[in-house]
Amino acid sequence: MNKQTQIIAHRGYCAVAPENTLPAFEAALAYNPDMLEMDLHRTKDGHLVVIHDETVDRTTNGTGLVKDLTLAEIKSLDAGQYKAPKMPGVTIPTFAEFLTFLQDQHFAKTLLIEIKTDHQDYPGIEAEILAMVADFKPSYAIIYQSFNLETLKTIRRLAPAADVAALAVWGGYKVYWLKWRGVFDYVHVDIRILKHKPKIFWRSTWHTRVWTVDKADDMRLVFKAGLRGLITNDVALATKIRTEVQGEPHD
Repeated sequence: MNKQTQIIAHRGYCAVAPENTLPAFEAALAYNPDMLEMDLHRTKDGHLVVIHDETVDRTTNGTGLVKDLTLAEIKSLDAGQYKAPKMPGVTIPTFAEFLTFLQDQHFAKTLLIEIKTDHQDYPGIEAEILAMVADFKPSYAIIYQSFNLETLKTIRRLAPAADVAALAVWGGYKVYWLKWRGVFDYVHVDIRILKHKPKIFWRSTWHTRVWTVDKADDMRLVFKAGLRGLITNDVALATKIRTEVQGEPHD
């Protein structure tokens, strides 16, 4: 199989639907991306929910920290009208609802799960995520990522065979040392940093994925460099430019 740069749909296709909602993931799947990326927090009463921010303020009509709200309170919020196009009635999905959605869609690519422990402490969340994944017995691949290196160490300890990625603005020596030690397999870095350090594009590129790449010129830079993956809000544009630069995918 040719080594094409992977296209990763960031929080679904959030340029056309509310991020981290089932409509956004459904919209992304229409473009057959290589991965879906999503984020996990935990409610006050211990439910895993798919949302990016620590609070519900930006993406719903509610306020407060996810960790201080019950699932019933989370589910009462409207997550479909904070941006255009407005989608009334859309709610924050639970992790179980999301995994059921993937099951119903016969998802067969890769799921990229971001564990949001970089600003909030959710003791034991890593084991809970792994347990729920085990319950669903997915046939597709999963990569676990986080900015929190302790979370990555915990995933590696609990699931030694798991694929693990470190999120970093800039990799730095500590991140690459831990990668060398086998704590994680990939490094996911900020496109803004790599644009200022272009030589990084041409060194050890096959373990590197870049976030969040939405401009056409930046996409071309990543595709020409042959990096492992590109995390984007604009799945359609990334698909078009990858074909221009790298050609059609083939086995």
